Amino acid sequence: MSRDYELTLIVDSQLGDDGVGQTVEQYKTYLAENGITEVGVDRRGVRKLAYEVKKHAQADFTFLQFAGEPDVVAEMDRQLGLDEHVLRHLFVRIDAVEFPEEETAAVEAAEEES
Repeated sequence: MSRDYELTLIVDSQLGDDGVGQTVEQYKTYLAENGITEVGVDRRGVRKLAYEVKKHAQADFTFLQFAGEPDVVAEMDRQLGLDEHVLRHLFVRIDAVEFPEEETAAVEAAEEES
């Protein structure tokens, strides 16, 4: 059963733009090899970290959105943990949130009043 995920990658910024791009491309290729063709990539660039991570004060942030099988995500999680260029990573399973119609109508009415 395919599920929607968002992956946050925090990559060593000392690799430069090309190195970070290669790291992101490596994991996009892994997803493509496992049958995941639609991958949304949002590169946010180098940001200052709130605290040092592996003696780094800044890192490159990238977000990937895709739909895939849990076993593919588990193996990718293992690979990311072994990659020395990836400082941190986080998978978040995205569930569709459905509001009951009563709440939706109340929210719409409140927005019209303001």
